[in-house]
Amino acid sequence: MSQPSSRPLPAGLLPPAPADELASLRLELQALRLANGALEFELMAGAEQADAMLARLEQQRAALQSARDREQSLAAFSERVMDTVGSVVIVLDAHGRLRRSNSRAREVLRPLAEGDSVDLLLYPEDQMRLAGELPPLPWPVHSVLFELVRRRGHYRAEHRLALRGGGYRHHLIEAVLLHSAQGKEEGAVITGADIGPLKQQEAELLASDARFRDAESVAHLGSWELDPVDERMKWSAETRRLLGASPDTEPTLAALFSAIHPEDRLSSARTFMEALAERRSCDLEFRIDTRDGPLRWVHLRASLQALPGQGLRGVGTVQDITERRQVEDALRLAATVFDASLNAVLIADGEGRIRKINRAFTAILGYEEAEVLGRNPSMMQSGQHALSFYQDLWGQLLESGHWEGEVLNRHRDGRIVPIWESITAVRDEQGAVSHFIGIFSDISEQKAQARRIHQLAYYDALTGLPNRTLLMDRCRQALSRAKRGHSQLAMLFMDLDRFKHINDSLGHPVGDALLQAVAQRLEQVVRDTDTVARLGGDEFVVLLENVASPQDVDVSVQRILQAFREPFALEEHSLSVGTTVGVSLYPEHGSDVTSLFKFADLALYQAKESSRGGYRLFEPRLNELALDRMRLERDLRRALERQEFQLHYQPVFTLGDGQLVGAEALLRWTHPERGPVSPAEFIPVAEDSGLIIPIGAWVLEEACRQARAWLDQGLAIGVIAVNVAGLQIQRGDLAETVAAVLARTGLPAERLELEISESYIVRHAERDLRQLARLRELGVALAIDDFGTGQTSLSHLWRLPLSKLKVDRAFIKDLERDAAGATVTRAVIGLGHGLGFVVQAEGVETEGQAAFLKAHGCDLVQGFGFARPMPAADFARRCAEATRGNPGCIAEKPGSPGSG
Repeated sequence: MSQPSSRPLPAGLLPPAPADELASLRLELQALRLANGALEFELMAGAEQADAMLARLEQQRAALQSARDREQSLAAFSERVMDTVGSVVIVLDAHGRLRRSNSRAREVLRPLAEGDSVDLLLYPEDQMRLAGELPPLPWPVHSVLFELVRRRGHYRAEHRLALRGGGYRHHLIEAVLLHSAQGKEEGAVITGADIGPLKQQEAELLASDARFRDAESVAHLGSWELDPVDERMKWSAETRRLLGASPDTEPTLAALFSAIHPEDRLSSARTFMEALAERRSCDLEFRIDTRDGPLRWVHLRASLQALPGQGLRGVGTVQDITERRQVEDALRLAATVFDASLNAVLIADGEGRIRKINRAFTAILGYEEAEVLGRNPSMMQSGQHALSFYQDLWGQLLESGHWEGEVLNRHRDGRIVPIWESITAVRDEQGAVSHFIGIFSDISEQKAQARRIHQLAYYDALTGLPNRTLLMDRCRQALSRAKRGHSQLAMLFMDLDRFKHINDSLGHPVGDALLQAVAQRLEQVVRDTDTVARLGGDEFVVLLENVASPQDVDVSVQRILQAFREPFALEEHSLSVGTTVGVSLYPEHGSDVTSLFKFADLALYQAKESSRGGYRLFEPRLNELALDRMRLERDLRRALERQEFQLHYQPVFTLGDGQLVGAEALLRWTHPERGPVSPAEFIPVAEDSGLIIPIGAWVLEEACRQARAWLDQGLAIGVIAVNVAGLQIQRGDLAETVAAVLARTGLPAERLELEISESYIVRHAERDLRQLARLRELGVALAIDDFGTGQTSLSHLWRLPLSKLKVDRAFIKDLERDAAGATVTRAVIGLGHGLGFVVQAEGVETEGQAAFLKAHGCDLVQGFGFARPMPAADFARRCAEATRGNPGCIAEKPGSPGSG
């Protein structure tokens, strides 16, 4: 129950005085009634409020339940919608983690748990590429895909997603951000449409397009379309290539015409435009203007077609027909060649019947085409071949499809014609022989030429004797027979005495006639089983087989020597010529051809050294001499590399006052083991081996370098003379070499003198006159050395650009004892002065010699009587004394103690 109200009563309701208790009770009762009524009023008002509040709560609960029902209904609807969508749908929360996915995603994609990263579905390469697109972020990244969506707001791309059964499949991904009603970011929705079939179709289309392009490329066939209104075109890649158009060339009709060769452009454009105007197709063949490239032929086909939605369109193709045109040209050329060929051509069918011949066939064998068509080639058989020959021919032809060889055929007039024929069997697709093609030429001339070539290859053209090649072959065969029969043979090397003198004095025709006569006489004095051969020049070899003993060899050699004692009668001349012979024996001296040749040659060399007109049998010590020469040549080659050469200088003096006016540079060689080697020993070897050329070049360079150095020191050196070998002149570049050396060393040309031996001038002066003149033009002085030892023609001498004549020491040596030598020396001095030469005597050693030379006007002298050859340092000191005017530089008297 409610408690009584504590509020004070109204003033009119205060209790009466105790006297009237009944009235008081009534009042109190009335007050209670009033208070109870008020209380009931309040209670009723509170109940109404509570009911209202409960009603509102019920209404709110009902509204909440309704909202929940709607939310569940919407969620179920959304789930149904997501599940009915054919694409995968994935919902991410605000951190990019998986929140939910539709049934399609759960069915086809790799399973993900709630909260997993959607990146787990991406192909690894796609993950790496997306990660590379993100800049550094200040928060941990749970999903690179979600972060990209957050940065862009919307995302669309193709990705490969992981499938439930393994593997990946292409999907078109679209993603958008989710926001609350208040705009707060709540996550993202990702949809993925399966585009695998589209990608496959795309790949197939690309492959098809590639195959089409490849087909166009392989076929050299391009396609095009033309809009006749604006003349714009579409070209395939092959069309563009065939036209030679650059990638930026706009495809138009004008561009097409401009690609055509200028000579074909006008006619091709006119034909094309006429066909276009008349709405008919056309075929054109024209050349493409490739400018820098090879000529290209193109076949263009064109027609007008009404294409759906495009109206009238020109369509067509262009095809590279260069190869076809080349084949056609080749066929036309082949037909021309077939008929105009110098080789005869015969075409027969598979049965061997002749179907076609060319004009050369008629020219070689005399048969006209009408005479042989349909007949078998056996009609031309000569009867010179055995049946087995033709059996082998056809057997090889049918087995290998080809036969080639020499055939003797019969001409229409009956004579035999040797031909060289090549026959080829042509087979059809089934492998059966359909035709035979025979190509042949008349080799009558070639066989005659071969006989002449054989003669030239194996026989000496002048004498008709076997040459070196045939001799070597016969020697090898003779050795084989001797080894099998245990017999002996002898090799005779021989040359003619004084042949060079005869050749030079009487001329080459006489020399050739002499060689022919010698060949005939040798063949007359040897046995039929022996071989006489000419190696070249005046060298002959006689091979004696079946030699019983050395006495037999002696008999044969004496018979040869005796034959040469009879003069040779040659038209106007009767010539007495001797011969010297060197002999080697098998098996005593060697068991092979090379050794026997070498030893016979060595024996000949020694025989000529000792006495001409005889013969010498090889001795082993001769081989040692040859080996010594080889070793010397080897050491000479090394001497240049090892700088073993030095130059010594022999001073030259005026005979009047004894003044030093120059020196001759003389080569010296100090061998590391043998010590000093005489120039008389190594110079001939250097000349024979050709080493004189590099050695001579070194001497020239070193002498010029040293002379320039002396001039720089202020020394009065005069003129330095250098000997030049004949081989250096024969090379033809001596003037250029000297000019280059003077330029490199800086030596004035007037300080250099080149000495050329008289023996060389006698043989080659006329040929080398121009080269000697070039040397003189350089300012270099030229001297003839060893004058008097040769046979110089005075007509040659006065024409040569010489400035000095050096009298050979052979005349100076016997001046005081030999009146004839004195007379010759006087004559040489007078001759030299008469021709305007400076005359210099060499080898002067005594006072008597010097006095004689001075009395007869000799200008210059050199020799041991005045000064020996000396090293460069000693010569420099002597020049220094001359520069200071020291009398010691004047030549010492011949025979004085200091002259030794």
